[in-house]
Amino acid sequence: MSMKKGKPNVPPQMRGSYKRQQEMVSQRDAMMAASQPGTDGLPVFNLFIRTKKGNMWYPCGSFKGDERSAALAKSYADDGMLSGISKNQLDKGVAGSIFRDQKKLEESLCRAYPQLRKSRGDFEYGYKLAYEGLSEEQGKIGMITPQAQSGFMDGIKGMFGQ
Repeated sequence: MSMKKGKPNVPPQMRGSYKRQQEMVSQRDAMMAASQPGTDGLPVFNLFIRTKKGNMWYPCGSFKGDERSAALAKSYADDGMLSGISKNQLDKGVAGSIFRDQKKLEESLCRAYPQLRKSRGDFEYGYKLAYEGLSEEQGKIGMITPQAQSGFMDGIKGMFGQ
């Protein structure tokens, strides 16, 4: 097929579906690019969700870490003495991020995956860390429980009832 003035040579009755197909391909490519670590060296956290009864993980988004998470991911990837502490800090950070927007996340996931509607509020969360230098075992989905992050000052406020 030859191109005409930069447009694909598609029959008129198929142009609508062709355009939708091209949009879906570009969205898929963008999603795949967002789930891989970039050249900046920052880790990417790919979130997954499943029901407690089911065993299938559903992708529910990804977000890029900052310099602090990059340092923790490097320590975890190096598998040294402090790698367990680094993994716990990464888990707490992701759990806190999910906790802040958990209701909105569950609503959008139930719209995207109608089969999850029956189990709303009864989900298990996990994430897969995408970072250069991780072993195959470290690259698997890790389970987390969404919970609020609390620091030292929050503990003091809790002691005094504020």
